[in-house]
Amino acid sequence: MREYHSASPLKALIELFDSEWTQFSIHSFGFWRNRGWNGAVSGFELNYYTRGENTVVQDKRTVSFKQGDLFLVSDSIRHSFCSDGSFDLYYLMFHFDRPELNSRMRSLFSQSKLETEPLSVPSLQSDLHTLITELRMNRQTSVMAKHYFLHIFVKIHTVLMQSAGQRNKHERIVRQVIEDIQERLDSGLKILLPEVAARHSLNERYLNHIFKTITGTTLGQYILTFRIEWAKRLLETTSMLVTEIAIVTGFFDGAHFSKAFKASQAISPLDYRMRHAFLPVDPESEPQ
Repeated sequence: MREYHSASPLKALIELFDSEWTQFSIHSFGFWRNRGWNGAVSGFELNYYTRGENTVVQDKRTVSFKQGDLFLVSDSIRHSFCSDGSFDLYYLMFHFDRPELNSRMRSLFSQSKLETEPLSVPSLQSDLHTLITELRMNRQTSVMAKHYFLHIFVKIHTVLMQSAGQRNKHERIVRQVIEDIQERLDSGLKILLPEVAARHSLNERYLNHIFKTITGTTLGQYILTFRIEWAKRLLETTSMLVTEIAIVTGFFDGAHFSKAFKASQAISPLDYRMRHAFLPVDPESEPQ
């Protein structure tokens, strides 16, 4: 399963900014175009890409960005590097004046996952431009600077809440699809992806997309893996011929099954049976 951003820690972070604003400083900010960088990270940072694509190496981790991506950088990162390219980004660098508040912010950054995976946030460019204009007028502690800064994070929180709602909807669909597939496979019925999608009133391509988003694998690969695991169990616990197992588990024929099994397990079905069967095996009973 992939990790996803959490809205609750971000809400707590917004409340922290609000309640401790007098202890908060935005010490560097601006607009960055096409230039790479190579050096130490000097605090907490927000990056927002308004054009192009970029790949950044932070310590030993590589993260890719595109237009519309937002990313938070924790002060726990020691080194950041990227090459010159074709991209624009806004950046804000900030910290609290008290170590215990920075420690709290560091923890909330980590919990939100926004420091490990970019979040697509549309139309944030004008908000950052407005905030940076206020900051350039030497109004970092003004009520308006606080308002603009909090508004940016509230907007991010809204995107996270919407994403969470969409993800919950997708999880329900995927759970229903998995139950449907398992029931049909258990009943020995064929699984055809267009029919699976139609039964759930979905486009096949869209179903594949949300299935992979939730599970990390395609629907076709999931079905294949299910069939292979079922076949392994039959090879281990029954004396059925390989060709019979192929048909029972939904493969076209023995050759198709053997090819798929070997690609998945790096061993032929017959060799797998010889190594793992709970019953005595007579190799002569299997077709060569």
